[in-house]
Amino acid sequence: MKPIKASRIAIIPLAIIVIVLVTIKYLQISTIMDAFADVPQPVGVVNAFVVEPQQWRRSFTALGTVRAHEGITVVAERAGKIKDLLFVSGEYVEKGQLLLEQDNANEVAQFNSANADMQLAQSNLNRVSQLRDKNLVSESAYETAQLQLSASIANAENQRATLDKMKIYAPFSGRLGIKFVDLGEDLQAGTAIVSLQSTDKLKVDFPISQKWLTQITTGLDVEVSYLESASLVATGHINAIGAEVDDVTRSILVQATLHAPAKLQSGPQTLYPGMAVSIRVNFPEPETVLAIPATSVIYSGFGDSVYVLVKDEETQQLIARQQFIKIAKRRGDFVAVEAGLKGGEMVASAGAFKLFNGQPVVVGESEETEYSLSPQPIEG
Repeated sequence: MKPIKASRIAIIPLAIIVIVLVTIKYLQISTIMDAFADVPQPVGVVNAFVVEPQQWRRSFTALGTVRAHEGITVVAERAGKIKDLLFVSGEYVEKGQLLLEQDNANEVAQFNSANADMQLAQSNLNRVSQLRDKNLVSESAYETAQLQLSASIANAENQRATLDKMKIYAPFSGRLGIKFVDLGEDLQAGTAIVSLQSTDKLKVDFPISQKWLTQITTGLDVEVSYLESASLVATGHINAIGAEVDDVTRSILVQATLHAPAKLQSGPQTLYPGMAVSIRVNFPEPETVLAIPATSVIYSGFGDSVYVLVKDEETQQLIARQQFIKIAKRRGDFVAVEAGLKGGEMVASAGAFKLFNGQPVVVGESEETEYSLSPQPIEG
């Protein structure tokens, strides 16, 4: 019994020490909290933007491919060696201009032979016709002479067509590409010679989702720009809509004709057939949206939000209130808000990233950023 009492007596001083330490620490923490309670909340300095309805032109963008008004790869129609190469890579040629001539010695000989056969058949028919008038030959002999002349004429025309195919002409005006053949090369029928593109008029083919089919019509204006930049290159209008929707992509092909492509004979060409471009289709009727600067939005994984600036009724101090929003679309420096804001509300347009919910704010006097629906980057 005595050892137990001794251990109890030893615990009592230890418990007293623990209680004293806990009490001291509690008093210290309470003193610090009271000190911070008297410190006023920091005031944030922001730029403000009043939410107002804006008229946005209704449009959508798509990825398109530039096409020439007419474009082919010139090929050899007959086998033969190149005798004359009458064009230079990259030059502009007119319709009917001779581009290439193949060695046609054999074809000329065959044509001359066919032409001689035709003349002989014509002379034979004349003789038989005279004898027929005198009843010295049968009717069948006269008909045979006629058929021989017809066959000779057909053979001569065939040889003439073959001879003509040894000369290759430009079927339309346009710019030539890089030649694929050289002087003296022996060509086979179907050998590619050079690309010819008529780019005085350009077209753009682009697929659109089937959801736009009820709204898109021929005649709608389009704007074309490079993929690498948003700078406008050309304008045009929709001239044709495809006849069927692709059952895999659920899209339909649309074609637009451009109004003013670059001239080929003066100045640099801005668009080339085969280029990938961004195309914007514009609808005539605008839409009304609630727009705010994109710098106002705080993006996060659990939702996008802005800080609405509201005035405290007692202190008349502006307070930042975090408000979650739903963004419908983006254009230039603005975003269109589908839900979460009302017209006339004021949001923090700059400095929102450093705010917290309920923080007092003041609107700074710094120069407000100019926001635009079609901003242009400053080079330099």
